[in-house]
Amino acid sequence: MPMLLLPIARQLCRASSSPLVRMAAPAVLSAVSQHELKRNLHYSSTMLDAKKKKEGPKSILTDDLLAKAGLDVDEMNAKKDGTGEEKESSSHEGEAEEEGSGEAKTRKKRSRKTSTDIKREKYANWFYIFSFSGLAGGALYMTRDWDASEPEEIKKDIGNGYSAGLMYQRFKARFNSMFTYFQEPPFPDLLPPPPPAPYQRPLTLVITLEDFLVHSEWSQKYGWRTAKRPGVDYFLGYLSQYYEIVLFSSNYMMYGEKIAEKLDPLHAFISYNLFKEHCVYKDGVHIKDLSKLNRDVNKVLIIDTEPNNYKLQPENAIPVKPWDGKADDELLRLIPFLEYLATQQTEDVKPILNSFHDKYELPEEFNNRVIKLREKFEKDQKLKQDGNWALKALGVATNLTGQGSKFPLDLIREEGEKNYVRFMKLIEEEKEKMRIQQEQMSGQTFTLKDYVEGNIPTPEEQMQAQLEKQKEIDELFEQKKKEKAQEQQKQ
Repeated sequence: MPMLLLPIARQLCRASSSPLVRMAAPAVLSAVSQHELKRNLHYSSTMLDAKKKKEGPKSILTDDLLAKAGLDVDEMNAKKDGTGEEKESSSHEGEAEEEGSGEAKTRKKRSRKTSTDIKREKYANWFYIFSFSGLAGGALYMTRDWDASEPEEIKKDIGNGYSAGLMYQRFKARFNSMFTYFQEPPFPDLLPPPPPAPYQRPLTLVITLEDFLVHSEWSQKYGWRTAKRPGVDYFLGYLSQYYEIVLFSSNYMMYGEKIAEKLDPLHAFISYNLFKEHCVYKDGVHIKDLSKLNRDVNKVLIIDTEPNNYKLQPENAIPVKPWDGKADDELLRLIPFLEYLATQQTEDVKPILNSFHDKYELPEEFNNRVIKLREKFEKDQKLKQDGNWALKALGVATNLTGQGSKFPLDLIREEGEKNYVRFMKLIEEEKEKMRIQQEQMSGQTFTLKDYVEGNIPTPEEQMQAQLEKQKEIDELFEQKKKEKAQEQQKQ
């Protein structure tokens, strides 16, 4: 209504000549103007509040800050535009969608890149260029002619020259040799050279550890437990007088070394310990290559439970079934054959091993052969005694032929048992000596105060003290040895 009165009041003020009307017109105009001003202010404040509600609170994180932080600003804005609030009217909604889609398109076209992003891309491009150049230069360097220091097995059937074919062959050979480095043992010779002839054993015996000498199993109640097979100590001690024993574990050193130390703490029976790290990795399996032992392969035997372990030299192997932890006498049954083989001055073990039909039953088959030889030997001895009637009549046949009537393998066994008893006696004495030495040496220590005050003796003085201490230990050991011998004589 006030909007309609405003033009009428203005017309009356202009057209009327009455003083009364002219006096009342300004009052009417003033009232109408004030009312219109209030209405406009109220409408403007209402529009501002609606706009603030529509826009919501503004964040202090600008697009530049978000881009420097590594966020995708364009994607965030596009999602924000796609999930905007509802418009008051359908026309406003259409306009907002068109504006939002237009802004999103312009943002997609415009890629935000900070100075850090530009530096990053620049360094990445240089990295790619240098990497590609290094690879290309390395590949070209691997196609060069052969060096004199390179092994002959890599150069085999590949000559020098800079033709495409020869360069590719040299590159391929060198590239493959890089991978064979990880497939070969750490050293070309796993064992040092053998000792001189008087101290050298005639044959080398390679024995596996897991499921042959020991058996490990895990249970929820006890965890990991390792059992030692019956007869292990006798097996190792007795055969050590005939063989150079090499313990070749199928496990890694960090697991197998502790068990090997417990089997032979004095290193009296086992000459060397090898582990999985010393195997050859080929065709997806670890192989115990006997040619890497620095020994004559014809004089090396291997006893193992896994055929893949000796697949490179199967003719040198004595296969055995894995031990499950139950008590048996399989180790003792192997001793007669191994003893016979070592005492026959064998030059090549392969023909002897291949003479057995089933190597898994080698102890039983060898025992059957010994029984037949014993029967034949006894018959021959009986014929000799019956044929020598003159000596028999004089009663001296028994004295002359008594020593020769023993079976040769029995003589070998008797001699081996005597040597084993003497050897074990030395081992026990050495253990007692080591025990006394540990007791005497346990109190000889130096404190931090001695190092600070300089009370540490010189190396020459320490050596002299050790020699004197060792002399005292030897005298103490001999005294206890005499006392023990006297006690045995009294008993």
